[in-house]
Amino acid sequence: MTSDRSVKVGRDALANVVTTGDRNAVDANIEAKVMNVSLPRPDEVNLTDELAKIKVILKRVGGEHAAKVGRALEDANDEAKKKEPNKDEIGAALSRALEYARKVNSFAEETGELAPRLTNVVAWLGSNWYKLLSIVGLAV
Repeated sequence: MTSDRSVKVGRDALANVVTTGDRNAVDANIEAKVMNVSLPRPDEVNLTDELAKIKVILKRVGGEHAAKVGRALEDANDEAKKKEPNKDEIGAALSRALEYARKVNSFAEETGELAPRLTNVVAWLGSNWYKLLSIVGLAV
């Protein structure tokens, strides 16, 4: 009797350990790589445009929390349109949206497109919100 012990990966398989066979044991130490980025000047960022682009990306992720993601991004967008927007309210709403979205398996497929948009928004939000970059594997 033969069995297929192959492993198929549909896309990226970064920081994973995969083994096949019977009674195999693996001892692995995975070190996540974080890429440092430079932020644009905050006055160069069109916040409402960037939030709209993030919304398009996260809509593709979908999942059971899609409605919550949408509401959180609407909260961020509503605040961004104010004459004097509150950065912490925008950051908290964006953080909420990202936390819901990253629970969906397809989120990882969108991080490459999401990263530059998130980098721009974080530049506008300021250092209190640099932590959001870690969601897409970036740091300042």
